[in-house]
Amino acid sequence: SSPQKIKPAKRRSRCHVKMMESTENDCPRVVMKFGGSSLASGKRMCQVAELIKSQREHVDPVIVVSAMGKTTNALLKAGEKAVDEGQVRIDEIRTLHLDTLEELDLPGATGTEIRGLLRDLEALLDGVSMVRELTPRTRDLLASFGERLSCRVLAAQLNQIGIPAIAKDAWTIGMRT
Repeated sequence: SSPQKIKPAKRRSRCHVKMMESTENDCPRVVMKFGGSSLASGKRMCQVAELIKSQREHVDPVIVVSAMGKTTNALLKAGEKAVDEGQVRIDEIRTLHLDTLEELDLPGATGTEIRGLLRDLEALLDGVSMVRELTPRTRDLLASFGERLSCRVLAAQLNQIGIPAIAKDAWTIGMRT
């Protein structure tokens, strides 16, 4: 049979959550959501981190992030290329995230974690290229890498400016999306 074409997925939020420690001042807990254009570069990540820092006096935030810039589109294109051509190419995604780590001068542990996720992404795409098929469930997993990468970068930036932060994937805190 011919390779399966990728159909546009219904956009479901994977709500990859970046949790922060309580401010311990009885402030209301609020969710702050940042989209891809807000996180598109190291400079934009810094601005978001400073905005979060400025609000901690007034609120106890839980941060939800999208993928950086056009990462979700790049991930879905990589899935199409793996199905149609049997090729795995994530150069654009790798460059964006590793350049951002360097720009922000984030700790080596963050780089190790990001590189691990990039290896997992390549392994997933290798599997897709072998079977020449991308199921809806695999497409969702593929798209989740964008949020998983960006929440780790933002958490590291927050920690670097003195805001205790931990990156959490939605499924690790019991959320199903």
